[in-house]
Amino acid sequence: MNKQASEPLNPEWSHKIDADDVTVSEPLKVTVSAGKEEQRLLIRRLGVLSIDNLAAELTLDRAANPMVVHVNGRIRATVKQPCVVTLEPVESRIDETFEAWFSDPDQAIALSKAKHDKMAKSAGGEVPMLDEKDDPEPIIDGQIDLGELVTQHLALALDPYPHAEGVKYEYGDDEPEKVPEEFKNNPFAALKDWKDKLDD
Repeated sequence: MNKQASEPLNPEWSHKIDADDVTVSEPLKVTVSAGKEEQRLLIRRLGVLSIDNLAAELTLDRAANPMVVHVNGRIRATVKQPCVVTLEPVESRIDETFEAWFSDPDQAIALSKAKHDKMAKSAGGEVPMLDEKDDPEPIIDGQIDLGELVTQHLALALDPYPHAEGVKYEYGDDEPEKVPEEFKNNPFAALKDWKDKLDD
């Protein structure tokens, strides 16, 4: 995710927890749900027609690295989007799992990220992107905003080209030309026709 865009100034749905509440010894389980007003604001942000029953179950732990908070999440929601062809409402049920990682940039930096940054400097920036777990999102003011995290992953779960049932996008000239019946099963028929024209 874009680090600069990961924390809006005024997120539509904010549910913050203290990162210090996540300990090495025991995972923290949290269930969050968006209220009617929050869902109304998210409709505008995500460009959909409606959002209902948006909720997420999240488990946060530090088992792999005490400096990093690992989040396992599951989002559920019912969303209506406009059909890309007819604009009529297309309803879908979102049920997606995701992972995320957070760390305090002032406390530690991953060894893999340090190596990556060093390679980027020496190679002029032409290096592969890091996995998210090796380049965690920043913990801001000691807190993690689970509402905003769920919102970002809900956006990723949306169908980019929703279609109403039975509706097909017309490609027009991009569609392959219809092949005459006599040519369908005979690869040499076109050559014969070309030869006949030359003979004439």
